[in-house]
Amino acid sequence: MNTLNKKVVTICLAAMFLVVGVAGLAVAEDSFVGIVAEKGEIIVIDAADGTYVLEGTDLTAEHVGKKVKVTGTVAEKDDMKVISVVSIEEVTE
Repeated sequence: MNTLNKKVVTICLAAMFLVVGVAGLAVAEDSFVGIVAEKGEIIVIDAADGTYVLEGTDLTAEHVGKKVKVTGTVAEKDDMKVISVVSIEEVTE
C-alpha cells in the first residue's frame, strides 16, 4: 500500500472511531433510585441527588408513592432536570 492510501485509511478509521465515540456519549443512560411523586400535572422522582421530572410511556399512577429504579437519559429543560425514561422498576428492600 502506498503512503497516500495509508493516510486515507488512517483518516477514515480515526473518523469512524470519533463518530462511534460521540454517538456513545449522546445515548449514555443513568440510573436513579427514589420515590415517585406527582407534583401538579407532572410525575417526578425524588432521588438522593435531587428531584427529576420523568418523561416516558412506561409511567403510570401505580408508580406514585413507590420506591423505584429509573433508567434513562438526563437533560436540562426549562431549568429542570428531566429523565427520558427507558425503564422503571419497583425496588423491594
